Amino acid sequence: MLSSLRLTTDLRTAVAGGELSVAYQGQYDLGATAESGDTLAAVPASVEALCRWHHPEQGPISPEVFIPLAERGGFLDEVDGYVFSRAAEQISEWRDGGHDVGFAVNVSPAHFSSRYADAVMIRLDELDLDPAALTVEITEAPLPQLRAPMLSAIESLHQAGVTISVDDFAASDTTVAMLESLPIDEVKLDRSLTQRVDAAADDAIATVVETSAGHGWRVVAEGIETLADLARAVARGCDRGQGYLWGMPLSADAMSGVLRGVGPAAV
Repeated sequence: MLSSLRLTTDLRTAVAGGELSVAYQGQYDLGATAESGDTLAAVPASVEALCRWHHPEQGPISPEVFIPLAERGGFLDEVDGYVFSRAAEQISEWRDGGHDVGFAVNVSPAHFSSRYADAVMIRLDELDLDPAALTVEITEAPLPQLRAPMLSAIESLHQAGVTISVDDFAASDTTVAMLESLPIDEVKLDRSLTQRVDAAADDAIATVVETSAGHGWRVVAEGIETLADLARAVARGCDRGQGYLWGMPLSADAMSGVLRGVGPAAV
């Protein structure tokens, strides 16, 4: 394995040269899935855009490796911006082709700024893409430390119609009460909570679902890997699900097939 310094240098080069790729993992409407009775034939309501890096010497590098490198190197905002721009182009193409699909991108709160919010709105306008098609997922862990400029940028996107999501809820110490002061539209439950089968997990999710209903938030269950996971998410009142039950993240071409109802579950 190459050193962290070498990988960071190579990653900078890959970002500057447009050498990163984007994979897409579907998010599914659990109400529609339950009604149809055919889980694996469902068409996603939205897709999460995920960054991928294929190193010329090392092959695929896990995001768990290269995302921290970008963060420490001070250019994670460039990675986030690249993924958003690529994904927005692809979503525009799919929607122009008749597929009413939304998309979600991840953004580090540390890099959430008015500059980022302005860039997002400019790109959406260039592509004539409805802001409501976009969900911005903000990592849950540092939410209590959000500073005023970050909150202002989040609010500006929220007011423009972009869905604001709290990602990985329950992976850290953020409480439902903390969420109530934020301009959000969605809570995404971490797999560590959705895959639990104990009464405490039922109670925790019930609190999120009930609070979300009162605020008009959507609840997404991550980590749906089995039919049992799916059944629990539906029974608990979650609105959408995401996970390997429907397949691994896919290339744009493979996801195009899924949207047409003819593609494989994974590649």
